[in-house]
Amino acid sequence: MNIFLIFVAFLSLAVYEALPLIREKSWRELITTGCIWLLGFTLSVLLALGVPLPSPVRIFGFVSDVALGILSLIF
Repeated sequence: MNIFLIFVAFLSLAVYEALPLIREKSWRELITTGCIWLLGFTLSVLLALGVPLPSPVRIFGFVSDVALGILSLIF
């Protein structure tokens, strides 16, 4: 039941947000928002199924360490 509600919520969001982008032929924005929606939908379904997900703090820490390392090489 939870997955059905997630599906309905994302479908209604997609219809509400995507139709104006299609009318305006804003393909780049549509692809970008579609990728973000797909990521959000996937994470929502995994959480509803009870799959343990890694903490985003570790991922952000790793990305910031790499970015700061690159910046320290440049400057």
